[in-house]
Amino acid sequence: MLPGFGYTAAGERTFRELSAAVARDGFDLYVPSYISRSGIAASRKNLARFIRDQHLDRYERLHVFAFLAGAWTLNPLAESEPLPNMKTVVYDRSPYQERAPRIALDDLRFLTWLKYGSPVFDVARTPYAPLTAPDVKVALVVETLPTKFVKKHGEQARAYGPFEFECDAFRQRHDACKYVAMNHDDLYVRFAEVWPDVRSFIRTGRFADE
Repeated sequence: MLPGFGYTAAGERTFRELSAAVARDGFDLYVPSYISRSGIAASRKNLARFIRDQHLDRYERLHVFAFLAGAWTLNPLAESEPLPNMKTVVYDRSPYQERAPRIALDDLRFLTWLKYGSPVFDVARTPYAPLTAPDVKVALVVETLPTKFVKKHGEQARAYGPFEFECDAFRQRHDACKYVAMNHDDLYVRFAEVWPDVRSFIRTGRFADE
């Protein structure tokens, strides 16, 4: 599990409580603290170190759920240091929340730097680099509601252009795509509702309900 900037104590509790259910389903759950105030490049090094230190290469199959910052961190790493046992990646995507880093860069630079450091700005400035590994099954979970932050800065968010919700608009090849009536904050604390579909995709290559 690769959380992002919205990962709070409430999200930590969610995944801690979920770990037992995930274990009953036959999976070991890892949630690394990899995001560095120094930026996405440093975060990528932290993630690579975590993979080595936890000996994740000992698993026959590795499955990833990546929130937004996780995708910006994982994909270039998977290109430069391929993970042969990585079999599935499920990405959290959001036409609304993916504009939050740019809003932070344009309008809230100092406050954002105080809270997060540089990685938010790196995501805002860096176009999404899709995962291209041909042997990895890929799915998208698309949020359809805006967070309070995006609502508050709605005028600025709309100024960047129309919101595109089509699965192909995320410029990531995928084998399955699912919409959820949640915003970015909801998904952290209600992830247990999404887990059955993620489990289904891992096992069958399809969501239970698309």
